[in-house]
Amino acid sequence: MSGLHPLDVQALHYRFYGNLNEHECIHEGNRLVYRNHDCRVQTARSRKGLPYHPCKSVGIYEYSGFAATIDDRLKCRCLSCYPDCTESHDGCAWEFYLEEE
Repeated sequence: MSGLHPLDVQALHYRFYGNLNEHECIHEGNRLVYRNHDCRVQTARSRKGLPYHPCKSVGIYEYSGFAATIDDRLKCRCLSCYPDCTESHDGCAWEFYLEEE
C-alpha cells in the first residue's frame, strides 16, 4: 500500500465489515467521514426484537486501531454510535482526521 494517503477512502473497504454493511465515505477538507447506514448486526437485533448492542466502545477500539495501522498520525472519533446516537440507531458515523504536529 505504498503511497497510500492516510485519508484514502479505499482502505476502509478492506475491513471485514466494509463489504457487508451499506456505507458511504465523504471527504470534507482534511477529514473523512465514514457513515454506516445499515449495520447488519443492529438491523438483525432489531428484527429479532433484541435490544441494540452498545457497540461504541468496540468501534472506538476497532476504528482507532485501523487508523493507526494506516498512519500513526491518523486519528478517529465517534460522531454517532449506539448508545450515543445522533443519527439512526441502525448505523454509525466516524470521523478520521490527521493529527497535525
